[in-house]
Amino acid sequence: MGGKYFKRLVSSFCILYPVVVSNNGSLKIISITGAHSSVGKTTLASILLNNVEGFGAIKYTKTPLYTTVTDEAEVIMQESKDTAIMAGSGAEKVVWIQSPAGGLQNALDIAVGKMIDLEGVVVEGNSPVDFLNPYLVVFIVGADGAIKPTATRVAKRADVIIINTANSKADPSLFTSLYQGNAKVFQIDLINKTGDIDKFVAYFKKCIKENN
Repeated sequence: MGGKYFKRLVSSFCILYPVVVSNNGSLKIISITGAHSSVGKTTLASILLNNVEGFGAIKYTKTPLYTTVTDEAEVIMQESKDTAIMAGSGAEKVVWIQSPAGGLQNALDIAVGKMIDLEGVVVEGNSPVDFLNPYLVVFIVGADGAIKPTATRVAKRADVIIINTANSKADPSLFTSLYQGNAKVFQIDLINKTGDIDKFVAYFKKCIKENN
């Protein structure tokens, strides 16, 4: 079967046969979002997955035309792919969504449906937040405060702010305009994996335990 035809077939499946499970109340959905690309979303997801059990992972990549949803090992475990990093970090299952915004709701329903026997799922990407009911929204911003305009709205929904210090400290007060005042703020160097990692992981585990 040709690749282009297969992609169209998968896209049609997503549209015609949605499985509405993305707001499943028993599954703890953790959204890992960020100010821009390469801000450290996959690294933070791997830190979480290394410190919890029973969690899966969903990676979202925006595409212009087609929608695919896959958990096939030969795709997920491709060397250097973010999905391989998630799997190697302890994710029970990993699903990769490639989709434009118009096909994302149904794609997420299918992907999350593969996780319903797990305790939770870490979902990487900004756009999925609009279609899910996340248990926690984690937003990553660099120490320079740079943020793409479309990410500002996501930051306002954040329960946790991670300032990726990358070898330099930042003044958290400089970022208060980005998020709600009750968000927890941690400073983590996601390159060297230093800083408030232990505090963040402890806070995350506490949140999970309190609502079991």
